[in-house]
Amino acid sequence: MSLQALTSSQVNGTAPFPAALLEKLAARFRPAGLCVITLRTDGSMAHFDPAAGAFFARFAIPLVQQDPILGEKIRRLPHDAAATVFDSLPGVLLAACPHVERRQVLGVLALVARSNTFTLSEDVQRACSRVSADATWLSRQADALPSYGRDALARQAALLAAMMRDQLRLAGMEQELQSLSEQLANTYEELSLIYQISSGMRVNRHASEFFKQTCQGVLEVMNVRAIGVALQADGPQRSEPIMYGPLQMPAPLLHRLCNHLLPTLRERKAPLLLNDLKDDRSFFWLTDHARQLLAVPLQRQEQILGCLFVLDKDGGEFDSVDSKLLNSIANESAIYLENSMLFADVHGLMMGLLHSLTSAVDAKDAYTCGHSERVALLARHLALEIGLSDAEVEQIYMAGLLHDVGKIGVPESVLQKTGRLTPDEFEQMKKHPQIGARILSDVKQIKAIIPGVLHHHERYDGKGYPGGLAGNDIPLMGRIICLADCFDAMTSNRTYRKALPLEVALTEIRRCSGTQFDPTLAEVFLLTGADRFRELLRNHAVKSKKLLELQETLRTS
Repeated sequence: MSLQALTSSQVNGTAPFPAALLEKLAARFRPAGLCVITLRTDGSMAHFDPAAGAFFARFAIPLVQQDPILGEKIRRLPHDAAATVFDSLPGVLLAACPHVERRQVLGVLALVARSNTFTLSEDVQRACSRVSADATWLSRQADALPSYGRDALARQAALLAAMMRDQLRLAGMEQELQSLSEQLANTYEELSLIYQISSGMRVNRHASEFFKQTCQGVLEVMNVRAIGVALQADGPQRSEPIMYGPLQMPAPLLHRLCNHLLPTLRERKAPLLLNDLKDDRSFFWLTDHARQLLAVPLQRQEQILGCLFVLDKDGGEFDSVDSKLLNSIANESAIYLENSMLFADVHGLMMGLLHSLTSAVDAKDAYTCGHSERVALLARHLALEIGLSDAEVEQIYMAGLLHDVGKIGVPESVLQKTGRLTPDEFEQMKKHPQIGARILSDVKQIKAIIPGVLHHHERYDGKGYPGGLAGNDIPLMGRIICLADCFDAMTSNRTYRKALPLEVALTEIRRCSGTQFDPTLAEVFLLTGADRFRELLRNHAVKSKKLLELQETLRTS
């Protein structure tokens, strides 16, 4: 049975709740023994749920309709009132919540329940007489329902109001989406532009690249002389304002325009459309360079992230269609910005944790401090040289950072031993790839790098460990980390020897090509040359020095 709508002869006024939505919510509350009703702003009932049960349909609801005092109290509810419970009806509780939009009460949502004080008292029996209900029958109906106290019903009513607000908000968003889709379907160019922007919304894409593509697409579709973008100066995606198109504007004037637009749009939170700049008191100074201006905010929730603006439409004036199209593009761009910011935060957190873990490993042996980061740097360089994708390069870099994480499980007496390791000690050391793989195995986001951690001590000739794999059976990531690891080990000071010169280390790489190292990778690695490696490592050393100074400060503080 659907939700009952009372006829206009029974009540006056209006209620803002769609019947389908009311029925959906009513069905959620029926199993809890609650009846959803709505009231108009004059306190009269607009809808009730007859499927809630006979107790409500034949007793509680008629009592609510017949009580003018209750209706007057509901009518006087302030717009900011929380769920208010009324217990003036015999054996019945009613909790009401005003539905407010823009500080105006548009209607009242309410829940009716059997009171936990319900008995066949004189008041209840008199009420039965008023609504022509048999008291014994009513008692049986009431026994089948759960009872509620004031607090419990107030919580349920607050939940109902929150669900209604969410559903109305979702319905509004769906309508906006539908309207946007209809507008974009009007022209193939507009639809293609939105698709192009959406397909380029990779969270790891730089903002300047994303907005360059977006702005060039808008120039073609909207037939404007210029389009620009400005981001909030204090935001995480800080950048200089940029503008594309045949219309040129000096940099100081562009900054002035953006500095005016951002606070204006932050206050308006709506598009700004000016078809005659010389008549506008705020932007008349632009008339030496442009005639028209249309600007929209890059907005997510209540936050203004920046703005998009276009100048001078060819062959006409800006209209609502232009405004809606640019606003749609801004909405897509704002989603990209928000996702990009979230991705940057999460990625930064993850990389910070990985670097901290790496530092913890390297700290166990002062002679290998910075080793993991150098291996990651060299492995990333080699991965780029052989043409791997950005995602694969990033994974190899992380694998390089964590390749020795398993040394956490190796005794310091073994790690820091100055002399030759005994066979037992070497067996302990050989376990660190497997320990590292186990440590990382529960972190699903970095499972792809485990082959590099597990197999970075395999040899191309099959004499390595832990698996004794050979040739291409060794994962590519493991072969790359192996090469980078050995090169850094040779060119770093150790307890048992001094660092080898880069040229000598490269000679060793060539000598061991095809036995310890993948010959193809070794050849590419050697092409880099000692001078370029020296530059890479020198730049890394500058960053590492700052990190060591920070670590020393933390150690002594």
